[in-house]
Amino acid sequence: MGNITDKHPKGSSKVSGEVKRELLDAARRLLSSVGREGATMRAICSEAKVGPPTLYYHYGDLNGLHRAAIDETYQEVAKAYQIGTEQRGALQGVREGWETFMLFAKREPNMCRVVMRQIIDGEPPSLVASTLEKVANDLSQLDGRGFMNLSATDTAQLLWMSALGSICFSLGNADSERTAFLQRSMMDMTIDALIDHHDIGV
Repeated sequence: MGNITDKHPKGSSKVSGEVKRELLDAARRLLSSVGREGATMRAICSEAKVGPPTLYYHYGDLNGLHRAAIDETYQEVAKAYQIGTEQRGALQGVREGWETFMLFAKREPNMCRVVMRQIIDGEPPSLVASTLEKVANDLSQLDGRGFMNLSATDTAQLLWMSALGSICFSLGNADSERTAFLQRSMMDMTIDALIDHHDIGV
C-alpha cells in the first residue's frame, strides 16, 4: 500500500490529530456519497492514505469511526437548536433545529439514511438524548406559564417523533417545493397542537 504508514499514530500529537481528522472527514465523505456499504475500511483508509492499524488506533474499529462521523453530523442540528434558542427562545430553537435536519436530508440523503438507520437500530447519535433533555428543560419554562398542552418531556419527544416522520417522508420522495411545503406545514401543525404559542411572540 505504498507509503500509507507515513502517518502512523506514533508520530507527534499534532500529526496524530491531523490523521484522526482526515479519517473522520474521509468517513463522512464516503458515508454521504456511497452510504455505509461503500464506506468500508479499505475505502476510508485509501482516501485518508493510512493503514487499518491507524484507524484502529484512533477509533477502535470501523463501527467506531462510523459512529464518530454520525455524531459529528448531528452536531449541526444540535447547534442550530442552541443558536435559535439563544436568539429567540426554545420555540425558535425547535424551528431552527427542525429546518436544519430537513435541509441535511435534502443535501445529504445517503448520510441521512445512515443516521436514520442508527436511530431505528436504537443507537442514535450521542447528542440526541442530551438535546431532547435540553429541549424539555427549555420548554418547561413555557409549561410554568401555562402555554403547554402536555408535559415538557412529552412535548420534546413528540416534536422529535414528528421530525423523524418528516425526514422519512423526504427521503422517500423526490425533492420538490411540495415536499418542503409539507415539511414546514408538519412542523407548524405539530407546534400548534402542542404549544399555545401565539401569545408568546414566536
